[in-house]
Amino acid sequence: MEYSNSIEKIGTGLVCSLETFKGAKVELVKRLSGFNGLSVYKDGKVRKIEIKTMQNSDKWIAINGVRAIDKLFFERDYWIYFVLLPENVVVVTKALAFIQTQLEISNTKEELIELEQWMNLSKKLTKHKKFKFTPKINVTFPIPLRKLYKDFEDYKDKFSNSVIEIWQNSDNWKLIYKSEKYNEF
Repeated sequence: MEYSNSIEKIGTGLVCSLETFKGAKVELVKRLSGFNGLSVYKDGKVRKIEIKTMQNSDKWIAINGVRAIDKLFFERDYWIYFVLLPENVVVVTKALAFIQTQLEISNTKEELIELEQWMNLSKKLTKHKKFKFTPKINVTFPIPLRKLYKDFEDYKDKFSNSVIEIWQNSDNWKLIYKSEKYNEF
């Protein structure tokens, strides 16, 4: 089956359903925001959510545009919700921590410092110019998302600060995993 906008809509619908089930209000935002939506909880906590729906390939993601790349690497309230179809599984991650764990990089590594310099230069160059950069980063996961989900007990210690929850919806939402180390609320 070919990937389409309808698959993305199913993923977005599942994430909205999950966040509503958890007591949050979801507001979808414009495409140029660098993320898909805001999840606002009753206590005032806000998550900037990027939704990545995976029907067939679960080994990589693309992050497109200066804003999205900037939010992924430099904003602490940025989350990626991976939706696995047809399993109806949502893997809730702290975006930067998850990417760092998957790729085994840290904040002190040269790659992040160089990326920040590149982002700042890209913003500066496009601020008053008539051309715009549209950068794209492809992130290839050493541990594909379905393998991570299916064998999570094998990876729990490694991902305990980056995979925050795993949920599945068959008839109702069922919490499969919740990080004991991470406490947002």
